[in-house]
Amino acid sequence: VQTCALPIYEVQCMNISKYGDKLRQTMKPIILPEQKERFEEYYTRKAFRIERNMAGIIIAMQACMILIFSFRKGGPFISPRRIGYFSLYSMLLIATSFFLTGYINLVKSGRFHSVIILRRVYTCILFIWCIGITMLEQFGGNTIGVYCYLIPTIAALLLMEPLESILFFSINWGVVVVLLVVSGVNQENLFGNIINGTFVTFLSVFISIRYNRSVEAEFRDREIISMQYKKIQKANDKLHEMAFTDQLTGLHNRRYLMEKILDHFEEYQNKDCYLEMIMVDIDYFKQYNDTYGHLEGDVCLKKIADILEEYEQIEGTAAIRYGGEEFLLVRISKQPGEESRMEEALMKHIDSANIPREDTPWKKVTVSIGIWKGNTRELEKGENAIRYADKALYCAKSSGRNCIYRYNQEEFCRE
Repeated sequence: VQTCALPIYEVQCMNISKYGDKLRQTMKPIILPEQKERFEEYYTRKAFRIERNMAGIIIAMQACMILIFSFRKGGPFISPRRIGYFSLYSMLLIATSFFLTGYINLVKSGRFHSVIILRRVYTCILFIWCIGITMLEQFGGNTIGVYCYLIPTIAALLLMEPLESILFFSINWGVVVVLLVVSGVNQENLFGNIINGTFVTFLSVFISIRYNRSVEAEFRDREIISMQYKKIQKANDKLHEMAFTDQLTGLHNRRYLMEKILDHFEEYQNKDCYLEMIMVDIDYFKQYNDTYGHLEGDVCLKKIADILEEYEQIEGTAAIRYGGEEFLLVRISKQPGEESRMEEALMKHIDSANIPREDTPWKKVTVSIGIWKGNTRELEKGENAIRYADKALYCAKSSGRNCIYRYNQEEFCRE
């Protein structure tokens, strides 16, 4: 049995390559470039209250420290070290006050990209302050405990991109190390300070990257959910539209008439509205289908529907395909007693369209129209208006077609 194994250095190269791939994956942005502007707004609004409150706490703490140093024996200027502390506390108090004022104004004005820039500037100020405090602690023979709890806190509170985190924290710690070595202070703790500070810096970078990934992933998931919701909503709107739309003509259908108009009839009665129910029937449409075919019949229906649809521009008017070759124009006026002459305009409009046919005396497509008009309170229910308009239509068709009839409770009268 023969076995073969890769050389050790090849295995090591493969492992390094895997680690490199993982690192590149970690550094790769989760959000897309076109999402960046929305992400800046999302994170700023998400973190606004926390960052505003933290800035307020920092201002209060620095003010307390300034007061403590001011009332200590000898005052704040008795020694160079005390002057350093007093100056750093004053600097951070002033810088944070300016940051908070600008931050609030920028958020209110919606300038979220400017907020990101302001946050980066403030982060640099915090790092400078942290370096100064750390060095003052070293002159007092202390450890870098202040550095060790401040840097992770900054990483956990201020959102930074992965490369930005590595750059900021590395430079900050590099400056501290150089100052510790060059200054020669607190040499007995130098090695321990460097080891502890290096560990804390790596930990802070890890915290910062994880925080960034967490917020970006949350934003991405919200975007995906929002996009899916919009698609579902669009599909629902489309289904809703299809449910109330006649597929051939594109007009409203009988379901629309029942659910959107007749089911609300009591509301119209309470508002004392005026109703116009205009029923339109294409004359001799079965004969048209027999003569020209059903496809041409569909074309004819669409042409009439296009004309009726134009009247939907009149406020309160709905064009409905009632069934077969019958259509309805329903108008509900907001002002009681208001009446239009819509049926006459419609008749002229269809007549001037000159839709050709040779099988009737008029040599073009014509319609018969039946109308009921009146106050909604005159009716017990909305279906009665349809019934009366249908009776008027029947009278128009019985009288030779291509005419308009209005329903009257006592008699039908020719318009």
